[in-house]
Amino acid sequence: MQIPIKKTLDRIPGGMMVVPLFLGVLVNTFFPEVLKIGGFTTALFGPKASSTILACFMFLIGSQINFKLAPKALKKGAILITGKFIVGAGIGILVGKIFGPSGVLGLSPLAILAALTNCNGGLYASLASQYGDETDVGAYALLSLKDGPFFTLVALGASGLAQIPIMSLVAVMIPIVIGMILGNLDSDMRAFLGSSKLLLIPFFSFPLGTGMNLETIITAGGPGILLGVIASLTGIGAYMLLKLFKEEPIIGLATGSTAGNAVATPAAVAAIDPTVVTIATVATAQVAAACVVSAIVCPFIVSYVFKLAKNKQMKKINDGLAS
Repeated sequence: MQIPIKKTLDRIPGGMMVVPLFLGVLVNTFFPEVLKIGGFTTALFGPKASSTILACFMFLIGSQINFKLAPKALKKGAILITGKFIVGAGIGILVGKIFGPSGVLGLSPLAILAALTNCNGGLYASLASQYGDETDVGAYALLSLKDGPFFTLVALGASGLAQIPIMSLVAVMIPIVIGMILGNLDSDMRAFLGSSKLLLIPFFSFPLGTGMNLETIITAGGPGILLGVIASLTGIGAYMLLKLFKEEPIIGLATGSTAGNAVATPAAVAAIDPTVVTIATVATAQVAAACVVSAIVCPFIVSYVFKLAKNKQMKKINDGLAS
C-alpha cells in the first residue's frame, strides 16, 4: 500500500523542513534515549548531526550560484540582512531603552535581541527553494551570516559586550565559496550537485529538532511563545526593503524566524557579562521556544502571502483578457 508522504509534505508550507523538525522535537521529548545509542543512529539523527549536514547543504547551495547571477544574489542577501536586522535590533534596543534590562511582558532585551537579530537559514533556504528563484536561494550565501550570534553581539555592542567573531564568518563562507567555484567551473557538476540539494533538507532539520524539547515551551511560558510569534513577523523589514529596491518581496518574509543556535546566545553573553546570568537562564528557554514557534508559523505566513499575490496576479490577467 502506497502512502503519499511526499505529496502530504508538499502541501504543508515548508513541510520538508517543519515536519522533520517537529518530529525531532517529539523524539527528544519522549524518547531521548534513542538519540544516544551511538553508531550511525546518533551520527545521523543526534543534535550534533545538523552542523555537518547543514555545512554540506551550504556547499550544494553555493554550487548553484552562477557567477553571472552572483551580484543579484548578494544584493538580495544584503537587503535581507539589513531589513531583518533593522526590525529585530530596533525592537530589542527600544525595549531596553524604555523598560530597562528586565524588559516587558516577561521578555528581556537580551532574549529579544538573541531571537530577533538572526534567522533560521535552513528554513529560509527551504522556503526560497519552494517560493523563490535561484537568486533568492543564492542570497542564502550572505544571509547565512545571521545564523550565529554575530549580529546579536553587534546589536549589544553599545554596551561593550560584543566581540566580532571574524573567523566564524570566514568559516561559514568557505563551503559556499568552494561550491560556487566548482559549480561555475563545470555546469555538469552544478546540475549534479543541484539535484541533491533538496534531499538534505529533512536530514538537517530533524537533528535541529532533536536539540529542542517541548518542555522548553512550557518553561518559557507565554512570553516564549509571544517571542516566537514576533520573530515570525520580523521578515516584514526585509519584505519592505525588497519592495523598495524593486525586487520580488515575498521571500523577505522567509527571514521571519529564529535560528536554532540562537539558543546559545544568552549564555555566550552571560559569559562575557556575569551581571546578566539570571536573565540569560530565562532568555535561553524563551529563545528555544521562539525557534520552535517561528519555524512553524513563518512558513504559513510565506505561503499565505504567496497565494494572495498569485491570486491577485491571476485576477489582473483575467481582467486584462476580459477588457
